[in-house]
Amino acid sequence: MLISNTNTDLDPISYRVTFKPNCALTANQKKKVVLLLTVIPCFIAIGFAVIGLWLILPFMGLEIAALGFAFYYVNNHESDYESISIAGDSLVVERGGKQGVSQHELNPYWVKVVRRELPNGELRLSLLSHGKQIEVGRYLTRKQREALADQLQKRTGAFKQH
Repeated sequence: MLISNTNTDLDPISYRVTFKPNCALTANQKKKVVLLLTVIPCFIAIGFAVIGLWLILPFMGLEIAALGFAFYYVNNHESDYESISIAGDSLVVERGGKQGVSQHELNPYWVKVVRRELPNGELRLSLLSHGKQIEVGRYLTRKQREALADQLQKRTGAFKQH
């Protein structure tokens, strides 16, 4: 999901784009969904247990545990982001979230934008410079990755040397 792009023309001095995962539910909505997806299976499982099919109860427990883990994982990663900025002789890829912030700095004159097509049709996008390869666009769709690759190719590489 594209959050911001501070410059859309070919001005190589300032370019910044930030991506975040799509978090469609608010905290209150998440609580309601978890409650709904927990209460309904509990009533169904208890109904089966009452008529003698008690073996359904452990599976209901597994279902609730899997649901809890899924919402825990999504909650822990909702503040994640990825940012790419180009200013002068510096291209910075920044990733952040609850686990901290990491930055990779490259010289935009030497960066090569690498597109890698996977067998399942997915497109992976990486920035390659001096043996260092950084994958970017984790939160983007294929179409958005293609657009990002085009934008980065226009702003990086030896073409800028006059």
